[in-house]
Amino acid sequence: MSKASARTIAVGVVALLLLLTWGQAEAQIPAASAEVARVAGQVSVLPKGQRIWAPATVGTRLVEGDQIRALAASSADLSLPDGSTILVAENTRFAVTKLEYDPQTRDRNAAFYLVAGKVHARISATAVQLARARQSNFTISTPSGVAAVRGTIAVVAHNPRTGETIVFALPSPGQLAEAARVTYVSRNGQQVTIVGGEFTRQIGTGAPSAPTPILNLAPAAQPAILDAGNASTANVPELTGFNVTIIPSSQDVTLVQTATGFRSVVGGPGPVNTTDWSPSGTPGVGRDILANQSQPVCTPSSLTTCP
Repeated sequence: MSKASARTIAVGVVALLLLLTWGQAEAQIPAASAEVARVAGQVSVLPKGQRIWAPATVGTRLVEGDQIRALAASSADLSLPDGSTILVAENTRFAVTKLEYDPQTRDRNAAFYLVAGKVHARISATAVQLARARQSNFTISTPSGVAAVRGTIAVVAHNPRTGETIVFALPSPGQLAEAARVTYVSRNGQQVTIVGGEFTRQIGTGAPSAPTPILNLAPAAQPAILDAGNASTANVPELTGFNVTIIPSSQDVTLVQTATGFRSVVGGPGPVNTTDWSPSGTPGVGRDILANQSQPVCTPSSLTTCP
């Protein structure tokens, strides 16, 4: 074989290896779907690119770009592949903008967009010890801003009539209130972080309120946070109209990245950076991380032993 031929083959092998490496980086986390686990009343789905709503049934799967709608006196539960669940309350229109999950590593990218109404999400925290930081991102956006959630219970409500967005954080069973965190970033870049038992409220383009204890609400209003009722957005045009803008997850990623300085949020461009930490050493917004690998893992069978 001539030197020229050998050199050509070597160059070809190197190019092939580079292509394979690039392909692995681009692949990132496998695409996943959310399954409708419960339906009550008039619930329908709108597949990506379609203009006809179809009745939702138990077992219906939603992928990136799909929407689900629950009308008056209706609701639905969504089951996500990582064990998280989302209650879609009545008078709500909700979209999946990014959903990826790796069952082997439990890496997760999940982003949703609330057009109108209320959703109640129980976010699955990490349950397996890893030698590296876990990429486990979960965001719920509204026309007003983005709620980046870290392993807890979050309730997000948006009323397009008033331009009001409310975000609640509640601790999961066995979880300390301080460990339940939601960072909300408004569209103009103002941010606030709430912990379990707190909420923040934003109206229009104003700044989100400071963290406020849920106990400050009227006693009758507190139980309504977690139920499927939501009369405030009944008959809003956004429930049925097609001229609705759903902001893509990539734009929301940029918003959160710019406001917080964290790079590892849902669906960012390029390979996922799983070792990105803030200057203070706090895990990135929305990310579930076992910072101390020697601590016990909070699984359903060991909640009482978790710190």
